[in-house]
Amino acid sequence: MFAHFFSSKRSQSTMEFDKTKVLGRGFSAQVLSGTFNGEKVAVKRIEKSVGLNLDKAAQELEEETMKNLDHPNVLKLLHVQDDNDFKYLILELCVGTIANYVNGTYKGEMPSEIEGMIQMASGLQYIHSKHFVHRDIKPANVLISSTFVLKISDFGLSRTVTTTSGSFAMTSGPKGTRVYYSPEFLFTEGKTKEEKEQIRVNVSIDVFSLGCLFFNYLTKGGHPFANGGRPNEVLTPASIQKGEKVLDGEMGLPKNHYAYAMIEGMTEKIPEDRWKLEKVLETLNAKAKSAQTEEIQ
Repeated sequence: MFAHFFSSKRSQSTMEFDKTKVLGRGFSAQVLSGTFNGEKVAVKRIEKSVGLNLDKAAQELEEETMKNLDHPNVLKLLHVQDDNDFKYLILELCVGTIANYVNGTYKGEMPSEIEGMIQMASGLQYIHSKHFVHRDIKPANVLISSTFVLKISDFGLSRTVTTTSGSFAMTSGPKGTRVYYSPEFLFTEGKTKEEKEQIRVNVSIDVFSLGCLFFNYLTKGGHPFANGGRPNEVLTPASIQKGEKVLDGEMGLPKNHYAYAMIEGMTEKIPEDRWKLEKVLETLNAKAKSAQTEEIQ
């Protein structure tokens, strides 16, 4: 198949991408396989002609967010270029996602389960420490790097939070993927603009989503609020709102599993009762240390 390439030279930097090799796509963007200064990368090509101020603001926020983030478990923005029609975010090239791992389409190397969860929680803790909330934590947004390190990606829905409480106003309503929404996010659906402006939520919405992701990751497809099975776009959000959770169902975890109490705590209905990421990492690191000790013995 004929490959279509775009190249640009600015400050001695050269970017090329192949329009036939699509790694992913969204409403106004495609992620393409390419090179940057001879290194393999992913190129996120974002349309400028969408014409909506909100989209333009979201695109600018994604770029600014990623410029401020530098952590082993957060996808790295390498460079930004643009032309008359598109903006190009040049990103680390990854080989799969947690969604691919869960559904079996990715069969390459992976960190251990515990290490994988430590990496995800560490990346999210770092994002929050920089006063950002992600708002779309889900299996498809955790990438597997070429060195098999897990990296949180896709900051198109992220936004800044207060430095003290980590909260933000729900002015624009909930964003992201409904089966990974927290209860307080779902609560704002159907509210008027004026009502949303009076509602504040905080970074614990990401912790709730991460708890659901952990469960999906460990069970290879299950969801805490899917009655012990796979998530459903209608029934699962309803169960989240009601707090109807099943962790030990058909696709679940036994109650003596090391992650059972942790996921239970991360997915509490009331935000104030939800585990903090510090406690999540303490639990996982203690288990990792215990597992290493058992191996030595």
